[in-house]
Amino acid sequence: MDSVISKFEQIMMPVANKISANRYLLAMRDAFSMLLPFIIVGSFFGIIEWVVLDPWGTIMGENGMNLGAAITGLSGHAYETSGFVRTMQMLQGLCNNVVTVGFGIFSFLLVAAFSYRLGGIWGGDKFATALTALGAFIIMTPQQVIGKAGDAIGGFSLDYFGNKGVLTSIIVATVASWIFVKLSQNEKIRIKMPDTVPPAVSKSFAVLIPVFITLTCFTVLATVLAQAQFMGKTALNDLIYAVIQAPLMGFSQGIGFSLLYQGIIWFFWWFGIHGHNVTAAIQNMVYMPAQLANQTGDASYIFSNGFFEAGLMHIMGLLIAIFIFSKRDSWRAVAKLGFPAMLFNIQEPIAFGLPIVLNPILLVPYILAPLANTVIGWIAISTGLVPIFKYVVPWTMPMFFGGMIGTGSIMGGLLQIVWLVVDIVIYAPFVIAANKMKDEDTEDD
Repeated sequence: MDSVISKFEQIMMPVANKISANRYLLAMRDAFSMLLPFIIVGSFFGIIEWVVLDPWGTIMGENGMNLGAAITGLSGHAYETSGFVRTMQMLQGLCNNVVTVGFGIFSFLLVAAFSYRLGGIWGGDKFATALTALGAFIIMTPQQVIGKAGDAIGGFSLDYFGNKGVLTSIIVATVASWIFVKLSQNEKIRIKMPDTVPPAVSKSFAVLIPVFITLTCFTVLATVLAQAQFMGKTALNDLIYAVIQAPLMGFSQGIGFSLLYQGIIWFFWWFGIHGHNVTAAIQNMVYMPAQLANQTGDASYIFSNGFFEAGLMHIMGLLIAIFIFSKRDSWRAVAKLGFPAMLFNIQEPIAFGLPIVLNPILLVPYILAPLANTVIGWIAISTGLVPIFKYVVPWTMPMFFGGMIGTGSIMGGLLQIVWLVVDIVIYAPFVIAANKMKDEDTEDD
């Protein structure tokens, strides 16, 4: 087994180096890395909002630890209308403001970070490239929200700024950055100011025409989309969803597609890119509607948003395998630091601290574990051993409780325990092999 893993590492190391050397992919990875603080902070406040402060949640609610009733001595309508509940909801609102920065405007921040890095690798002014791309993204974002009565009201919808707009943000940032950089490198359209003009002003005039042409192109595109209404859609983000959703709806519940979906997610993560945000279009178009259909009782889908979110904890299998089998001090130290976050399914400290990212020896178990979980969950639910994931549960819900509440049965929690045991078994040989490789390195020294 050790020799097989060692040979695999020898094969994968050049592949990992080649992938990491791609400047475009490197810029994308760096952009997601730049947003990690916002994601982690948003996740932390999300845990407080959804798990701790929610009057009907895991800690305060009667379906959880029921501390709300213990603190107030109230129940039923009296509890619902109490000052305690109002205070908890007010605090939830404060936390939600931070969550919005981490998730609600994620695509907006991604445009800025990605185009900034693209401007650098393509030889343009990074700051000007980022501002231009942000302008293009705003132009492509509908500036009217349709109200409940069907009338148009002002403002932007967070549906276009959150993770639902990740594909749009990547496309717009790429195209806008490329157009702007190419135009700004054309000396014929650069406005040159006298040497006596301050440098900042001179740089601004130098990119004036490239900014004008780039934003004009996107204005024309946005106008064409709004007027032509391709597939009945007037926004680029909605059009992308419509194009992708149609072919996926027919076979999204198949085990083959679900495995492919999981494989793509975790490969992106292994490369250092937030796989769930990149594939959010599939999740929001296919698996979230399946989740809502389960909740309303209109259908009984095996593969839903809740099913896949319950499997986020497979990294916990790696941590336990490290605690049991690893002799590497660095791995054990990172595992100890990342363990509290992983209790709430926040894997970023482990992914980048261990690291898992671009680590050839961890590629196979990192992708194999969620695939194995998918197959086991599919069999368990298909045979009726475990109910479908019917209820919407925050993805930060700790293991066992998330599965139990999501399915409405203790069998859902036990399914997560089975997943964890399988994950430990999958990760263990690779962790042990890493010990041997470290020993060999030490002997060479």
